[in-house]
Amino acid sequence: MMNRKNLWSKGKEETKKFYEIKLNRSTNIITFIFGLVVTVIIIFPFAALLLEILEINWYKPQAIITFLSFAWGLLMISNGLSNFFTVKLAKCYARDMLELQAIDEYAILFYQCLNIGFGIFILAILLFFGLTR
Repeated sequence: MMNRKNLWSKGKEETKKFYEIKLNRSTNIITFIFGLVVTVIIIFPFAALLLEILEINWYKPQAIITFLSFAWGLLMISNGLSNFFTVKLAKCYARDMLELQAIDEYAILFYQCLNIGFGIFILAILLFFGLTR
């Protein structure tokens, strides 16, 4: 019988492997910044659309709840995309590191999009700032 891991467990392990790899400091910083920039470029149109919809429906109480829900979802997807692009770019910069090339960036994308700790943290921040406004 074959022991198959689900994508969540594999993503968690792959994330841990990536954090344990010793990259050059400059490579680490460059890949992180470019990962964030690419993520912002992808997510920005959706965030702008979400803000416009909120502006139009600001007077409706359900609009705030809907806005917070979509904002939370976008932030979760942004977290996954940022980690995905960081790993992809690190693989391009350090082609000679075999342990880095073996990492499955798609498993990391899945795991980070559904990261419970990050999700609860972002939800708490959104609720704090969203409900105090």
